[in-house]
Amino acid sequence: MKLHFRLLAVLVLTLFLSGCIFPVQHVSPDPRVHGSDLSDSSDAAVYTLPDAEPTSAPALESDTSSGTPAGITEPKLAIFWYAMADAHVFELRNAFSPELDASGIPYREYDAENDRYRQLDQIREAVRGGWNILAVQLVSEDPGITQEIIDAADGCPVLFFDRTPKTGLFSSLSSDQKKNVCIICTDPMEAGRVQGQMIGEYLTAHFTTADLNQDGRIRYTFLVGDANDPVALALTHAALDTANAILAEEGYRALEYLDEENTIGFQADPNGTWSSDAGTSLILSDLGYYNYTNSNMIELIAANNDDMALGALTALQSAWCNLGDGTSVTIPLFGLGASSSARSAVNLGQMTGTVDGNATGYAQAVLAAVSGLSEGHTPESIFSQLSASSADFSSEADTPSVLFVSPRAVLTNAF
Repeated sequence: MKLHFRLLAVLVLTLFLSGCIFPVQHVSPDPRVHGSDLSDSSDAAVYTLPDAEPTSAPALESDTSSGTPAGITEPKLAIFWYAMADAHVFELRNAFSPELDASGIPYREYDAENDRYRQLDQIREAVRGGWNILAVQLVSEDPGITQEIIDAADGCPVLFFDRTPKTGLFSSLSSDQKKNVCIICTDPMEAGRVQGQMIGEYLTAHFTTADLNQDGRIRYTFLVGDANDPVALALTHAALDTANAILAEEGYRALEYLDEENTIGFQADPNGTWSSDAGTSLILSDLGYYNYTNSNMIELIAANNDDMALGALTALQSAWCNLGDGTSVTIPLFGLGASSSARSAVNLGQMTGTVDGNATGYAQAVLAAVSGLSEGHTPESIFSQLSASSADFSSEADTPSVLFVSPRAVLTNAF
């Protein structure tokens, strides 16, 4: 009896280790699968799609150029989010869902939970499961991880979107890989320029109101997410340069940083986390000296993202500013990201403006790329036609496999 029991125990242990009883899963908790007849969907809810509606993505002309990759008979899209708990990802997913549902293309979503190795495992799992087009919002821009993702795709088209590798990636790819890899992103400089345009145009229209002490100058502070992040610095300089150019055209002085001894002209989150807490703390500290009593009140605040801007709003409201009540003093306050909370603050007149990253544009671009690649078109031809069809998209000749999604201004009408 003991011998039989030992043999049974060995058999069970062998089956367990081989994955026959409890196979190891690399898919994120509660993955969303859309479509029918999906081979690897046993651990996730499956939804039957309604009859597909016409997609808003433009149809592509036939591409007969040599070297065009073969089309995909039954495209299945896997979308890899860097962190579904992130507010920005929530906004993007809300824009993606109706566009993708209407396309009729089966798709599955994965949550990397901000873990780059988890994301890499999920990509390998998806490819083994038959998902043959991959849309990846990177956890990490590390070139080694990016190359591993492309290798793990095993020839499947890879669309990097929103959080993307540097465009220099293409120089390291083989000719075959270049046909199947593309990038859909926003140019940080363009987002900064849109923010700066809002600031400049608002001030030229409301300069007398914004100039609280009527000295012909606007004292500002700019909240930067991370002083060591080149994207944050690019956003900041693009915004300030654009705003100052508009002011100069109308005969106004350039913005002046509130601390004349600070030559860099901005304040940064000391933890580099772009957080609302940092926005609140920095502005509360500023208000201890730059206030009405000292006749040097802050006259404009801009931030690299909405979280820091909303943190600044909390600090301003503690000083009875920006209440949105129609009577309190409103310090012009600009964010970036167009989160639902920021949009609400803009609508209430508590924030002056924010920049919409155009989540719908991202969804339409990804869908057009998925459809085009599945039909055998090259990224270059897909993006060229998208750029020609809509002002929401642009592509440069020197980086034809990169599509830029144009951001949009969201400005309050409360003034």
